Amino acid sequence: MNKDIMMRIEEYYPSMTRKQKQVVGYMKENIDTMAFITLKEMSKELGVTEITILNTCKVLGYNSFNEVKYEIRKYININRRIGLYQQNDYFNTALPEYELSDKERLLTEICMEERGLLDEYTRNFDSRHIMKTARLFFEYPKIILCGRGMSYIVCQWFAADLAGAQISAMIVNTELNDSVFLSLPAFGPDTLLVAVSFPDYYYMTDQVARYAKKKGAKVIGITDSPAAEIAKCADELLTIRSTTRMCLNTASAPMALINLLVSAIKIEGDMEAGVIGKEFGKLF
Repeated sequence: MNKDIMMRIEEYYPSMTRKQKQVVGYMKENIDTMAFITLKEMSKELGVTEITILNTCKVLGYNSFNEVKYEIRKYININRRIGLYQQNDYFNTALPEYELSDKERLLTEICMEERGLLDEYTRNFDSRHIMKTARLFFEYPKIILCGRGMSYIVCQWFAADLAGAQISAMIVNTELNDSVFLSLPAFGPDTLLVAVSFPDYYYMTDQVARYAKKKGAKVIGITDSPAAEIAKCADELLTIRSTTRMCLNTASAPMALINLLVSAIKIEGDMEAGVIGKEFGKLF
């Protein structure tokens, strides 16, 4: 299909019925929601029948509601990426010539920047908040970690560390549509979602967090700044700066945060095990 879904909406809009126009109007105004919404939910939201929505999909040239959602995800992906490349020079790591006059000095400065991130985190370390967050991992039977790119790698590291604490977690790569949509049925009041979002922030991670919260899940956000979009829907927020002159994200700082969180989880786990052991001992 040469035309994207928004072009098709503009093309077919004049010939649509009033209710069909209502459907495509909702699609345009709630494009992020459309990436997740079910046919049943959309029908209820708009007060129209599912048949009306399906007929609208056919008018646009698609065979199913899922095809429309696929095209919307594709449209969002392409346009958000274009916007990212236009607005941010994240991927340019070329150094100016004057920095290369003393390479050893330059590398030492970069090393000190890495250390500076950890020093800053240490100065502001809130052990009470970390322990409070750690306790959540024992309160929810389902734990889901999500992120994209570098943030997904952090999730993989986190999941491996959690496994060492005998806590299992599902990992979702928010850059992969299949991974996202396979996870959606798991979200509910018994779910703890850890949304990892370091620059360049990925809109789908934010959308997954919003969807999870809408379904009653508890959301922990892990990012580099309280101003990050993920902070708006996080019940608990853990932050650590992650950018140096050479790296959009250095792994050292985020991994340090994860290591401390897992340490807190293990401490909480050992405390719970100790309490249970004492209570068990009283029986004999």
